[in-house]
Amino acid sequence: MRILVDGQGVAVHPRLSAASIGLALRGHQVHWLGAGAEPACQAAPTIVPIADARRAPGTDLVVGAGRPLGPVHRGWFAGARCLVAGLDAASAHGWSWLDRWAWSSLASFALVEPAAADALRHRPGPLSLDRVGLWSDGTPAATPVPEHPDCEILERACERIAARQRSSAPRPAVFLDRDGTLIHEVGYLSEARDVKLLAGVPAALARLKGAGYALVVISNQAGVGRGYFTLGAVHAAMAELRRQLRGSGVELDAIYFCPHAPDAGCACRKPGTELLERAADDLAIQLRGSAMVGDKRIDVETGRRAGCRTVLVGTGYGGAEAGEPGAQEMPPDHVAADLEEAAAWLVAEAEGTAVSG
Repeated sequence: MRILVDGQGVAVHPRLSAASIGLALRGHQVHWLGAGAEPACQAAPTIVPIADARRAPGTDLVVGAGRPLGPVHRGWFAGARCLVAGLDAASAHGWSWLDRWAWSSLASFALVEPAAADALRHRPGPLSLDRVGLWSDGTPAATPVPEHPDCEILERACERIAARQRSSAPRPAVFLDRDGTLIHEVGYLSEARDVKLLAGVPAALARLKGAGYALVVISNQAGVGRGYFTLGAVHAAMAELRRQLRGSGVELDAIYFCPHAPDAGCACRKPGTELLERAADDLAIQLRGSAMVGDKRIDVETGRRAGCRTVLVGTGYGGAEAGEPGAQEMPPDHVAADLEEAAAWLVAEAEGTAVSG
């Protein structure tokens, strides 16, 4: 996402400030307007400080705090259509008619302290409860880190409101395995410097995006649960993936990963479908019209369980997995040499011109 942070309010909101910096550490494109830009840039050097919102054209979303008129006004100059705001829920009852109008002029979402939840349910004021989320129960991060729960909450709030602003109708997605499908398989990748896109991946993703698909990465990261590397290392690698794709003009809609070991018994590890279902809810995705693409039979099983079409690519482990005994017990809908061929097949199928292969 392309995000404008309105520093004037965010700088005095510790949770929102740390979480906004965390968005940059997760690889989102963040422009920081005004107050607090210097410490924000020290924490995340990829943040771009600006003095005028018009220096951030094409912004998807503005992040702010306090009365909405200020961040909304600045968001307009950047072309933002959505607002995510850290609010004191009680203060919303004192908004002027101009603040209420500003709040409704963008697709707006509020994040409030958990202690305010009960009072808010009984007296929401100008806030619509389906556009309100809660911060984590813990304390704000002393130092901004991408793995803090508040950063996850802010990222998902931004993705949810942006998806709903684009369309009220569910859309299809292509769920993408990471290692061996988008990037070279290196085995328990733990360093961002080892992220290297496979040939043709940006062009394939651009083609899928142009056909109306949301692009969502779904990845098992068992190395965290096994103690091989940290959550922070996963976020750093995912951030590098975002940056490399953005350099080729492609923006991912979301990234979801399971950090648990295989024997943890969680529902989010592929072939479990929890991450796909969570993405469907967050991003207004229609699973039945979506597809899962990966280089392992576990990706095929995941997609089939979720009701998606499935494509097995020959990159990564794909070539070996396609020839293993039992591979035909749960065959993919299509076998492709790489993501470019997978994208061509999916687009052709959506247009009703696909041939079996």
